[in-house]
Amino acid sequence: MKNIGVIVITSLMFTIFGCDNKTAPKPVAYQHIENITNEYIPHNISTFPLQFNISDGAVAEDNQQNRGWINIKYPPYKATIYCSYIDITKEKLHQEIEKNRELVYVHSKHSSGITTLNYNDTTEGVWAELYILEGNVATPLQFIATNNSSYIFRGSLYFDTKVNTDSVAPIVEYLQSDIAQIIESIKPQ
Repeated sequence: MKNIGVIVITSLMFTIFGCDNKTAPKPVAYQHIENITNEYIPHNISTFPLQFNISDGAVAEDNQQNRGWINIKYPPYKATIYCSYIDITKEKLHQEIEKNRELVYVHSKHSSGITTLNYNDTTEGVWAELYILEGNVATPLQFIATNNSSYIFRGSLYFDTKVNTDSVAPIVEYLQSDIAQIIESIKPQ
């Protein structure tokens, strides 16, 4: 009987003095990200002046408020590529390209680096630059495409919510290949 009393008292002491009301939080975890299929189809906006392919998991929407704008939404990722088409003349080409580059480099103060990928499609006469902005930036991917004579087509990737760079890195990597597909498939409508 003595042993049972000692065990009960010892257990009670561990219970009372062993708990300190501090709880350890669970580490932050991010959801598993499934890539959308890699089937590419022409977008469905007949009023947009350019044709290009988008992922069949994306949704192209005509931006009703701005003529010449199209939004490519990725609902599972809560991400949108906002695209705009600008008519230009050959004389204003350089000025417009520089203005669009400035829009990219506005984010450089928040970026830990900017990588530029160049595309040149001699068949369709399309030249493009894809900008990959690293670090905590509002828009991690941007691009400029032109036929060097009559238009500039630009796009910027935004997420619908505030994001942690590490948590969206796989999405950004996946969408980079989607943007490359958009650039590589541009042709007049």
